[in-house]
Amino acid sequence: MSQAIRALEEQINRLDTLIQERADGHRGLGLRLALGLALEMRRGLPPGAMTTDMVAFWQETYPEEWVEEAISQATVLLRDPVRMTKELEARLREKGLLPEASPEPK
Repeated sequence: MSQAIRALEEQINRLDTLIQERADGHRGLGLRLALGLALEMRRGLPPGAMTTDMVAFWQETYPEEWVEEAISQATVLLRDPVRMTKELEARLREKGLLPEASPEPK
């Protein structure tokens, strides 16, 4: 297994933990789906090979609007990762979770 795949799996595991432990964990679902799809691509699997069951579980667990938002976020992230990165950094700055002194997104 390549180092890139291992690193991606570690990121996914950390995010899964945060989603389960935090009261607002549902906000990470879009990123989780995007990372899951990226892992499928890196492994040479067809899209949805691993993520379809995950989204089906979410549909049973979370309100429909949360799942739809996650799918929308994952789509944006996969299509335009630079834009999504900028949006996430702006949100983190607004909430004071990213220091003002950190570099602005390009």
